[in-house]
Amino acid sequence: MTATEGRVRHCPKCGSVRVHRSRRRGPIETLLRSFGAAICRCHDCCGRQAWFGFSPVPIGNRDPNANPVVSLAVLLTGVAASGAFLWWMITRVLPFSD
Repeated sequence: MTATEGRVRHCPKCGSVRVHRSRRRGPIETLLRSFGAAICRCHDCCGRQAWFGFSPVPIGNRDPNANPVVSLAVLLTGVAASGAFLWWMITRVLPFSD
C-alpha cells in the first residue's frame, strides 16, 4: 500500500489499494518523472499511472475495445486546432506587406 502524507492511493481503473511505485519505462515516463510525477502501477489490473499529488494520469493502458477512428479524429482535431492557433499568432505578431 503506497501512502503519501497519510493517504492511500486507489487505482482509478479498478479501485484497488494495491498501487505501488514502479520503475520508469520509456522517454514519456522519464519526462513525466522530471515534472515531479510518481510513476505507479496497480498490482490488480496492471494499470500504470503518473501521480501528480493525488491526481493520477493514465500512462498507456489503451482500451482494446476503443474505436481507432475516434482516436485518430481526436488527434487530427488537436493538430488542426494547434495549427490554426499558431497561424493566428503568426499573423498577429509578424507584419506582412501587401
